[in-house]
Amino acid sequence: MTPGLLTAVETQTATRPHGATLDAIQLMLRDLHTRHDEIRHRAAFRGCTKELLEVQQELVDYLLAKQRHLLGVEGPSPNDAVRNYNSFL
Repeated sequence: MTPGLLTAVETQTATRPHGATLDAIQLMLRDLHTRHDEIRHRAAFRGCTKELLEVQQELVDYLLAKQRHLLGVEGPSPNDAVRNYNSFL
């Protein structure tokens, strides 16, 4: 992301009553999309890589649903059926 440019969600958070929560969700989503090699290495060592990625996907889905709820968007996201944040593996 280019410094100084805000996403639509980040712009809206300044004017919404749930702005701090939406900011926190956006930061958490950004962190979940960051590749954490140390944690992945530990998961591989413990034999739980698949489970780690499943939990990560569940967290992303939950946060996106909560974000939509706070923004007042009804129903599931149109991309929910095809969205997979772990597909880069």
